[in-house]
Amino acid sequence: MGRREDPRLLKARARFADDIHLDRMVHGVFLRSPMAHANVVSIDASRALSAGARAVLTARDLPFIERRLAARYWNPNIRGGKPPLLAVDRVRYVGEPVALFVADDRYRAEDLALLVEVDYRPLPVLATAEAAMGPEALRLHDEWEGNVAAELVNQAGDAGAVMDRCPRRLSRRFRFGRQSGLPLEPRGCVAEFDAGRNRLTAWVSTQTHYSVRGNLAELLDLPEQAVRVVAEDVGGGFGAKSRPYPEEIVVSYASRLLGRPVKWIEDRSESLRATTHSRATDTRIEVGYDDDGRIHALRARLIVDIGAYVAASGVLAAEVAAGQCAGPYRIPNVEVNALCVGTNKTPAATYRGAGQPEATFPLECMLDLVAADLGISASEVRLRNIVAPCDMPYAPSIPYAGPGARFESGDFPAMVRRAADRSGYDECVETLPSGERAAWGLACGIEATGFVGLEAARIRVDRTGKVALWSGLTTQGQGQETACAGVVAEILGVVPEQVRLGDTDALAFGHGTFASRGAVVGANAAAGAARRLRARILECAGALLQRPPGELEMRRGAIAYRGGETTGLSLAEIARAVSPGGQLHAGDAALEAEFVHDSRGALTFALSVHAARVAVDRQSGRFRIADYYVLHDSGRMLNEMIVEGQIVGGAVEGMGCAALSEILYDENGQLLTGTLADYLVMTAAEAPRIRLDHVRSAPTTNPLGVRGVGEGGVMPVPPAVVNAVSRIAGPRADLEPLYSLPLRPEAVLAATNERPGACEKTSETGG
Repeated sequence: MGRREDPRLLKARARFADDIHLDRMVHGVFLRSPMAHANVVSIDASRALSAGARAVLTARDLPFIERRLAARYWNPNIRGGKPPLLAVDRVRYVGEPVALFVADDRYRAEDLALLVEVDYRPLPVLATAEAAMGPEALRLHDEWEGNVAAELVNQAGDAGAVMDRCPRRLSRRFRFGRQSGLPLEPRGCVAEFDAGRNRLTAWVSTQTHYSVRGNLAELLDLPEQAVRVVAEDVGGGFGAKSRPYPEEIVVSYASRLLGRPVKWIEDRSESLRATTHSRATDTRIEVGYDDDGRIHALRARLIVDIGAYVAASGVLAAEVAAGQCAGPYRIPNVEVNALCVGTNKTPAATYRGAGQPEATFPLECMLDLVAADLGISASEVRLRNIVAPCDMPYAPSIPYAGPGARFESGDFPAMVRRAADRSGYDECVETLPSGERAAWGLACGIEATGFVGLEAARIRVDRTGKVALWSGLTTQGQGQETACAGVVAEILGVVPEQVRLGDTDALAFGHGTFASRGAVVGANAAAGAARRLRARILECAGALLQRPPGELEMRRGAIAYRGGETTGLSLAEIARAVSPGGQLHAGDAALEAEFVHDSRGALTFALSVHAARVAVDRQSGRFRIADYYVLHDSGRMLNEMIVEGQIVGGAVEGMGCAALSEILYDENGQLLTGTLADYLVMTAAEAPRIRLDHVRSAPTTNPLGVRGVGEGGVMPVPPAVVNAVSRIAGPRADLEPLYSLPLRPEAVLAATNERPGACEKTSETGG
């Protein structure tokens, strides 16, 4: 089955938030703080109002300003610090919304916003986590002692005592720079309040439309059934849109206040300042191991710069990083502390992988250091520590996943061997004809998929026999419509004519698309509804034919006897019989079934193994990824093209994380990377051809036997690249400059040298 979404996307027939045009619609622009930290003494918008602004809303104009957004997920260790809908008396980062200006068009609203007079009184700026934790630092929030918003702990065994007994120990510091999810379509909201019906409709570019609906209903004091949130086509999310934002509430309130539709669309510069960031993790990690390379203890301290507020799911990435610090390895003694520290920067939350890349990077680099210390291969160190089939079900120490977390299936050692063999991986350093030196790096990553394990789906057969599917998912380009339709077609024998996602009016319950849950949770919900409907159809067919349902089957949208003979009974005839006035009508309005898939007790884990061949120019430190191999355990692939697109796309995004992308601020908290000329991402021109290989081990955690693939492609990329460069640098080099992401040419130049390593060879061909 080809992708159902492609015709409308490729022919410009999709509908994104900015494609919504309504009668009498006006436009909003947010005035945002130009200062990183200041008291707001006064806001004078009189000139803007007299010049034609239809409305200027500040915090004091919002009757619900004392209330905060409700999070889908909130850790009890958080010490408050949720963001206000608009700044009240104090701004805490550049880009914090201060007021909403509404005018007849976007251009006028932009101009009128320049007329506002805000009296800011500067406060000391906490530009780094180190500064924020200093003894003299001003508190960002009264509850944040030492400017620590939360402290998260992952502890198993007795890491301290075991570490002291280990014959060998290594400790290093790693830094993962601050990054942006950078969806192609920035955020946006079009809100229309119907006063006559007391009903709000909001078109929002979001991954979590039900969470947005809940917040709109709660803060605007509306029944949930009076709020409709639509996210028809979303131009990327990558975690940046997996939460409600204050702007959606303020724009919707403005629509109710003015009695007109209001549109706000974020521009790119605004997005880089105001949409949540992620990563920004500094890790000090220590491992204790024996002379055979088996790791017995791991200790780590993470400092996560979460910015000025705790956004919804704002500490989730830190919790995941702390929970998955041991990766897919048997490390019985673990002690990890993660401090979520506030600074005067844009709030941080989740971005593709949500803490998993931050955990994978230091661990996988440490394994290469252990191998170098012992003089054995990096692949062998992994094989001596990785969870084996005989260990399964293996319960890792992952507190956020609950007591049911298990590595329950798969052959991890076989995957490491296969990746090393098929990629061409070796541990020699080559000198290429160009003068570059090239080497391979290896890394593994274990991806937790199917987070927030509840999702709903409904399927209906209408009186013409056409099948329609409704799902609680959203679609941001991953092919959710195609995957869910394929599952339904397989079970019912007929392809749905309509697949509807991203609309809260479609189903009473849902969650959306994030955390690699589309197939693991959403497609299983669709499959459950299809199975339930299939049983109902056969039951009705049996009643009409006066035959036991067990003697019947569905084939190409019609009913047949199990022996193969057709009955002549179609889905349309069954649907008409069930409908009011029909022969079988017994209170049912239609031939339909609804199902809620519940996998809250079991995340589905997926292993991937990456091998990167990196070439370094010895004169400049510039490097390129010359070859890249990915082995991914995808379980059952509902649509191979979609799965491969997700994995390859993730790997390319991971290369950008490793080599290019970083949000930078100066000492005054001013954003230095506010355009795409400054914030760099990997494009097709820089990316190598990726060789993709699959393993299809079936998990027992969900009926379809699928594993999520949305984030696993990102996670092992940075350590695979860094491990390759480290091998080029040589065993006597100072590798510390390489352990700060993104990896810059000057750091590579500082670390690399021309001393031969344990294996050195010259190539007569490029590579």
